[in-house]
Amino acid sequence: MDNIIEILKLKGLTLSSCESITGGGFANYITNIPGASNVYKGGLVTYSNEIKENVANVDKNTIEKYGAISQECAYEMVQNTKKMFATDIAVSFTGNAGPTISEDKDVGLVYIGFAYKNIISVEKYLLKGSRIEIKNSCIQIALEKIVNEIVKEIS
Repeated sequence: MDNIIEILKLKGLTLSSCESITGGGFANYITNIPGASNVYKGGLVTYSNEIKENVANVDKNTIEKYGAISQECAYEMVQNTKKMFATDIAVSFTGNAGPTISEDKDVGLVYIGFAYKNIISVEKYLLKGSRIEIKNSCIQIALEKIVNEIVKEIS
């Protein structure tokens, strides 16, 4: 997926992210690729609910009603990040990397939000592996989704 920067540059698209479960891993991955500064505007690491609410502008009621590990939370994270950074594409990550159940939600439960143009979607995953494997899987899923959406549009 190291070609993601070239693909975004080719299409003239910008990218931002809002991370919880991945703890900045997505931003780190992207910014390790030369030329990232041409397309990646920035991201948020919103590991606590307080920061999700106060920085990413996730509604407190959303977290109270559905939890931070929810489709609804991932939706607000990606929607607000796309707006905040004024990017063409945004991604969000929330979930439970373990090793124990959190919010009564199983280890490996992940929600990844994706915003491109006027469409926002959130996909649910049940991933297996260690904390690091789950986090890395999240990043790879998002990278593939971004590339596939852009390539689909080019075709």
